[in-house]
Amino acid sequence: MVEKSRRYLLNLSYMLVFILVFLGSIYILVPRLGKIIENSIVNEVIIPGISKPLNNLRKAIIFKAGNQDIRYIFQNPASRKEIEKMFSLFLTQDVTYAYILYRDKDGKLRYLLDISHEDRGKFWQKFDVVNEKWNEVFKTKRDLIIKQEVIDFLWITYVKPILQRGEVKGLIVLDFSIEKLREIKKIVRKIQNTILIGISFVLISFIISIYQFVRYEKKLKKMYFDPLTGAYNRLFLYENSELFKYYPFTVFVIDIDYFKRINDTYGHEVGDKVLKETTERISKYLRSEDLLIRYGGEEFLLLIRSDPNSPDYRKNILNLAKRIKNEVEFFPFEIGNIKLKVTVSIGINFYDHEKSIEEAVKNADIALYSAKRKGRNRIEVYNAGLKVNEKNINVVKEAIEEDRVICFYQPIIDLKTIKTIKFESLIRIVTRKGELLHPHEFLGSIKGAYIYIDLTKKIIEFNKKILEKFRNIEISINLSAIDIYNEDIIKIFAESFEREEANRLIIEILESEEIENYDLFKTQLRKLQSIGCKIAIDDFGSGYSNFSHIIELNPDYLKIDGSLIQKIDADNKAYSIVKAIKHFADDLNVKVVAEHINSREVFEKVLVIGICYGQGYYLQPPIHPDKLDKYIS
Repeated sequence: MVEKSRRYLLNLSYMLVFILVFLGSIYILVPRLGKIIENSIVNEVIIPGISKPLNNLRKAIIFKAGNQDIRYIFQNPASRKEIEKMFSLFLTQDVTYAYILYRDKDGKLRYLLDISHEDRGKFWQKFDVVNEKWNEVFKTKRDLIIKQEVIDFLWITYVKPILQRGEVKGLIVLDFSIEKLREIKKIVRKIQNTILIGISFVLISFIISIYQFVRYEKKLKKMYFDPLTGAYNRLFLYENSELFKYYPFTVFVIDIDYFKRINDTYGHEVGDKVLKETTERISKYLRSEDLLIRYGGEEFLLLIRSDPNSPDYRKNILNLAKRIKNEVEFFPFEIGNIKLKVTVSIGINFYDHEKSIEEAVKNADIALYSAKRKGRNRIEVYNAGLKVNEKNINVVKEAIEEDRVICFYQPIIDLKTIKTIKFESLIRIVTRKGELLHPHEFLGSIKGAYIYIDLTKKIIEFNKKILEKFRNIEISINLSAIDIYNEDIIKIFAESFEREEANRLIIEILESEEIENYDLFKTQLRKLQSIGCKIAIDDFGSGYSNFSHIIELNPDYLKIDGSLIQKIDADNKAYSIVKAIKHFADDLNVKVVAEHINSREVFEKVLVIGICYGQGYYLQPPIHPDKLDKYIS
């Protein structure tokens, strides 16, 4: 970080030199600005203002002349006076001389009319040309602007040719006063002074900014590091996100598997030491230009500066990921008398110049989620198939908007009487073709997207109607930790359900989901319990079962995970685990439900263990809501 700050300050110094050179150049070039303004006034103000009226004057002269030479109309007093009246409109304070010239047969210019403020030429008096540029108008037959450099009290001369039968016979001439140019130069001087003030202000501001930056950088360095691990923190990522545009970074998101279990089992002190040692092990394989950021509790962001055009780019990146994974996995963590086997899951996003750092991190996080979902302790590379893609989001969004979200209901059976005592609500989406989409086809890919909560609200709304329709049934609704944490979801239950309806509602929570904040989670559950809802722990035994937390949650039901139930007829370990869970629940006076009873053999084993409630295809498959009344006594 210090080295980066030094490079940054060096770049600032280069920038300061550049700005000084740039501003100095501007100051030197400012006089040319006067010329630019002068030309701009001539071409965009003066000429457009007089060109059309002069054209009209020229047409009037040609019209009055008819077939005779134009000099003859100026010999006629009436015509001369009429033209003089028209011409006098051009005689303003900016025009010193205004006259009309004629080119005689010898090629000399002579006055036909002069209405100047002073020094008027007489009719047919010779006009002396002091600038060879006058001859251009006879060649080009176009308007001519002559900048006066010889006559110091004049600025420009504007010449408009009078053509008869394709030949230039005369010239309408306006000489503009130097006063206008003096006004321009006065404006330029003001601009110069303003620029000088601006240069001084920018220079002083820049020096002050560097001084403030140095002071701020010293304070900010302390804020950029995670005090526990010594890695950079998220603030560093946010504050420096612009810098990542200039370098090709490959993004790793690294997560310590089951870190929460370590904290819960051994305490936060051991957990902190695991974090520190993990940081050290990862850092062994990094270069000075690579960045390691503690991105979350047990999640690290690794930015590897790499050359994506190298033929071994992907191979080298994957080898690095394997070395980091093996470094953590193959060498146990020894903390005091405790020896821990720790593993990590890694999501990778290869460099893509079209993606921002935010997109790259998001994609690596999606790959990490896939690695965790596939069993953890693995490396997963992002590809478009993993993305929380717009297609799935749109499928769910359209289903919600078009009221194509429904719930099927699987009976939960009293295994002694073989009677249905309640139903579990199972979400389905009906496609526009009438086909059914099951949860595994869309739910996992939208988790974390905004539409996920909207879908939960739709499920609650659907089940509310079922409870209103059937007053003698109980329904279980599955909610994730995301739903439980969401205050809007809790509010919907509180405001939408009558006490009698809430008493017939069981909220099923996935035990396999990691709950980060148990205190908040318990608070939210108590709100649901206060409304009248019962609580069930779903998929119990599928992951790490923290018995102390189960006791604190005070559930009404434990639903034993189907992966255990399905094996109890052939797997003694699964049988023993299910039996132990049953005894644990009995001690807490919590009812037990066996899921996935899909065969007679499993059913008989469940009865031997003494479990009273069950569900599965052997007992009854899920029922369409329209047929629900046939199964309600």
